[in-house]
Amino acid sequence: MKQDKGKRLPRFLLEHCNSVGQVLDLSDDLMHYASRVLRLREGESLRVWNGRGCEYQATVQYVSKKLAQVHILEQLTVLDTELNRPLHVLQALPEGDKMDWILEKCTELGVVGFHPVQARRSVVKLEGERASKRQTHWERVVLSASLQSERGRLPKVEPVKTLQDALEHVSKTWPNAQVLWFTPQAGESLRNWTPCAKPGEPLIICVGPEGGWSPEETDTATQLGALPLSFSRRVLRTETFAVACTAQLTALLNLEAN
Repeated sequence: MKQDKGKRLPRFLLEHCNSVGQVLDLSDDLMHYASRVLRLREGESLRVWNGRGCEYQATVQYVSKKLAQVHILEQLTVLDTELNRPLHVLQALPEGDKMDWILEKCTELGVVGFHPVQARRSVVKLEGERASKRQTHWERVVLSASLQSERGRLPKVEPVKTLQDALEHVSKTWPNAQVLWFTPQAGESLRNWTPCAKPGEPLIICVGPEGGWSPEETDTATQLGALPLSFSRRVLRTETFAVACTAQLTALLNLEAN
């Protein structure tokens, strides 16, 4: 693979890009972005990222007024920007646009997965078509933050679930993950916590809603293997917590080291 020559080139996500020589059609949205927003001319260079750690240099070709393609020319050597241990955020639904902030900033910090939860004290109630539309919006937020922060892998946003369903999904998908359940009532603090999972196994940060987790939710989580921890003597807003906890865990566990 050649050294990255296109660090400042525009970056596009095309998940089905996997080899040099491919010719890929751009969606209508990406064609509009390339031609109308970036004003890329015929034959100009760009970077194509597949969301799975690979990036390529390519050129754009306008086949017609309704079709644009990219020609994949070479694979680029890119800096590994991922943390050395997967971090996930299980987030009780906050009100307003706070979820957008959480997704954007935690994506920039290296979180690989988000698990929105309909908690007992969540003010926002999402289900059906409304939940589906919100998830699509959240995926766009994560994509934008990933492109901006030069992420190697595109984080995944799970559909909104109940707490029990979300925890059972985590347990089934990552049986050896360590689930950290943050509540002020916990007897052990993050500062005194000693990780027991092996390096490389996921950590799940569980963040409650504005009113906190209910006692019943804490019971459910602990029965499913979550570890109750306290984070700070101060009371943090829900949209602050995930960002602060991600940053602190990254420092405590040296997750930036490769």
